[in-house]
Amino acid sequence: MSASGRTGTERRVTVIGAGPRGLSAVERLAARSAASGTRVRIDVVDPFPPGPGHVWRTNQSPLYLMNTPSEFPTVVPDDGVLPVDPLGPLRGMSFERWRLAAVACEISVDPDDAAQLTRMTPQSYPSRRMYGVYLDWVFRTLRDALPASVELTVHRAEAVGVHVREEARHRYDVEISGGQNLPADAVVLALGHLDADLRPDQKELVDGAAEFGLTYWPPAVPADVHWDELPAGRTVLVRGLGLNFCDVLAQVTEGRGGIFVPEGERLRYHPSGREPNVVAGSRRGVPYRAKGEFAAGGPSALESRFFTLERARDLAPADARELSFDADLWPLIRKDALWNYYTVLARTAPDAFESDPRQFLRDLDAVLVSGDDHPEGPWSSRAERLIATAVVPGRNLNAVRLARPFEGVSFDSHDAYAAAVVHHLDRDVHGALAGEDDPLRMAVASLNASRTVLKAVLADIGIDDASWTVELRRRFEPFVEGVVSGPPLLRIQQLAALARAGIVRFLGPDPQFLVDQELGCFVGTSPWVQDEPVHADHLVEAMSPPNDVRRNISPLLTAMHREGLVRVRSLSTADGVATVPSTGLDVSGPPYRAVRVDDDVEPGVFVLGLQLSAVQWGVAIAAEGGAPAELGARTLADADRVAEEVLRPGGSAA
Repeated sequence: MSASGRTGTERRVTVIGAGPRGLSAVERLAARSAASGTRVRIDVVDPFPPGPGHVWRTNQSPLYLMNTPSEFPTVVPDDGVLPVDPLGPLRGMSFERWRLAAVACEISVDPDDAAQLTRMTPQSYPSRRMYGVYLDWVFRTLRDALPASVELTVHRAEAVGVHVREEARHRYDVEISGGQNLPADAVVLALGHLDADLRPDQKELVDGAAEFGLTYWPPAVPADVHWDELPAGRTVLVRGLGLNFCDVLAQVTEGRGGIFVPEGERLRYHPSGREPNVVAGSRRGVPYRAKGEFAAGGPSALESRFFTLERARDLAPADARELSFDADLWPLIRKDALWNYYTVLARTAPDAFESDPRQFLRDLDAVLVSGDDHPEGPWSSRAERLIATAVVPGRNLNAVRLARPFEGVSFDSHDAYAAAVVHHLDRDVHGALAGEDDPLRMAVASLNASRTVLKAVLADIGIDDASWTVELRRRFEPFVEGVVSGPPLLRIQQLAALARAGIVRFLGPDPQFLVDQELGCFVGTSPWVQDEPVHADHLVEAMSPPNDVRRNISPLLTAMHREGLVRVRSLSTADGVATVPSTGLDVSGPPYRAVRVDDDVEPGVFVLGLQLSAVQWGVAIAAEGGAPAELGARTLADADRVAEEVLRPGGSAA
């Protein structure tokens, strides 16, 4: 008999993962239960606190910053975005609305947190800890506002298995650490970031470290690492110049008492004397580009003329042919980036043109609105010829230099390369501060806007497998991540200051990290910097474990695969003869149910978030407050579809 007193009228759902995706799943189940009256018992399983989960937990250093301004992230849909609005106390509570409510004393937060929130603006980058405080508030508020139709239980444990019980009252039996088993009619996998096996070259570094008594730190969530164990004054090799690299620097500089002092657009660093000597390298040789400084809501002058959701939907073939990223989508993305770059260049630097910039824009517009069936050739060739004759050399938009500014350039020494990098960082800072008056920053903003549309197109329409593997993931993704997903401007200012202070040096592009068997130490080199190799006893991987289910070491997914409940999605190669494994689980269409090893769809196992990387793109990007369901609020829409299916009469959990 169910808690309602009538057999079969109550659903039992286990949500595995209590971070933002799991929180949204619980919020949607509660909202839909309140609206429909369907009773549901929800078990949430995660060893980390519900709401913040692993990445956003509130006991981490405040020096770790989000990569998203305060005005954007949310785990709660705005009114009218989804068919069912949130419960009363949560309505409209994006992070920014929560911040303003805390500042206005409409909700209670810790006094120190309130002071920090008061100093922030919509364009500020919150600490990851502060976002965790918001997530914790959402969970506690949701728990306190649950309708009588919802029963919620949190299990601070790890899920280690899901078993099908064909003859039992509830189809699933979720096994958690400690020996407890949870019956469930439906299971929601909202697993988030998972630990992963190391690559072969990383395993060699582990072996070398063990052999010679060296220190090697593999990829990890930054808050899990004890940065105080890196010795002061010693050389530390760091692989990676992305967002985790910013976290490393924050902990070994400000975290050790160093001070940054503003000097115009630059910062000056005053060391504490307890810093290590950091020597870092990455494939690009430089960090991601800084986020631009824009007014609330983003750049107002940005135009998305060509790559829109409506235009992309018009491209969807009526026959069996699938879209190609390079042939169908990239040209539209590129057109928008070109238009936004040159319209700003014409406005801010008319001397960058050989003749009247207004005429150039008219000519460029005529080329961009045309197609490839022109007597003078494809639009891209005609655009290149126009730009080559009308724009002063060196002022054109160069995609290669945008992502890899030192591509093909050699340097005689580490000092020469460091000087070039610092100059690049200073220019990046200047452009970021210029905001809408910087042509390059507006091209990047255009790519960022296109990325939002692209996520929707890939999820709703899709592209062929070979295009997904090679054109999107292997070529476009590294390019766009390097120019769009950069850190807050402050981080680039800090890095330039640390380089000027001699705390940070750079290996160069395409670095190699090896163990020197003769010297018994790590060695770092770059083929583009002609100088002595850098030797060190410490090597840090400044990156998180990869989001790749082929390499994860999750006991849960391993057990579920062994029992045939999940499998890795395979993608066809260009010739259609073979397949290659993707990085995500194989799932049905929305709501995303797991596909079993035997090709059947498992009716009550749903997947949310990072493990959808075989059918969605940009799965780590948070939901955006105020965004439509099919665009920035897609992660919330995914959770809502799961809740709708689980609770509907005759649904998979019935």
